[in-house]
Amino acid sequence: MYKKSVCILILFLSTIPAAGSDFAAGVVSYSGPFGSSPYNDPCSVLGKPTRWVYDDWEEETYACSLVSPAYETDPNGGKLVVTIKSGAYIIIRFDHRVSDDIGNLYGIDFIVFGNPFFRYNSEDPITPDTDMDQCFLTNPASVNAEPVKVSVAQNAGGPWYSFASGPYGDTAFPTNAFAWNRDANSWAAELDWLKPVDPALSVSDFSGLSVADAIELYDGSAGGTGFDLRDLAPSDYAALAVDPNTGRKWIKYIKVEYISPSEGEIDGFSDVVGGGDYQHPAGDLNVDGKVDYSDLAIFGDYWLCNITSYKNAAVIADLYEDGVIDFRDFAVLANNWRKCTIGCN
Repeated sequence: MYKKSVCILILFLSTIPAAGSDFAAGVVSYSGPFGSSPYNDPCSVLGKPTRWVYDDWEEETYACSLVSPAYETDPNGGKLVVTIKSGAYIIIRFDHRVSDDIGNLYGIDFIVFGNPFFRYNSEDPITPDTDMDQCFLTNPASVNAEPVKVSVAQNAGGPWYSFASGPYGDTAFPTNAFAWNRDANSWAAELDWLKPVDPALSVSDFSGLSVADAIELYDGSAGGTGFDLRDLAPSDYAALAVDPNTGRKWIKYIKVEYISPSEGEIDGFSDVVGGGDYQHPAGDLNVDGKVDYSDLAIFGDYWLCNITSYKNAAVIADLYEDGVIDFRDFAVLANNWRKCTIGCN
């Protein structure tokens, strides 16, 4: 049955950027069937993806990691993921336009989080005390994935444009919420939900690694499956309207739906952050909300660099978007010098 959403995302005001949220802000509509409780609530996909998991059977709290995915509830009893069963779908919205931004890392525009996990080379279960330096992934590496179809739209009613040949939700790369402190043998700082894993990596690159080493391959990312709007079918990409203010194609709505024969899970969505997006000034190359000397230093590293591909790392400094880093890019940076949108004094 088709249903309008009555979901309300409640966030503490201190955690909401002035320009909006980097995560899914609302469920527009949905249709089941979904999983049994606690995997039956479409609203569980809103806000930041899972960090901590409470196993009611073991009465233990686990960090969401490469080998211990989101399941059950959070420590406060909140539902974490929703199971997409045969015939089911969920449509979410962002509270801003998610741009096709070549300045985003690897050209990735948004990330979908599910609850896949790497299989590990032990019969012993993961516990809150497992040493991730001593927990090794299988060789060859293998991810327990349950693909979910992903489509995008500029309006809640469509038209919808699908990643029909992938990527898919609830596949590589498994969520990993925290860094691993090798000295203390414990979880450390929260990783970046807005930073994609390098799409040049494949599951095979993780073969036989310790979980700690695998986390380092994520290079600060919290994981998830990255999506680039340019990977849509050419006719679908061409059909997307351009934002007159940014000159970029964009979407605002994402639909996830069942693909036979798998019943996948969805945990959350994020907008990949980049300089020049909805809350960062053009020239904010390290995406800290400010255009200052740290960005100038990054810019200098790529001075007079020719861009060979929009997925090239140097593209972040191609502010004029003409394929070369030169004085025209410097003019864009200078025009926004000392602008600040986040954490301003």
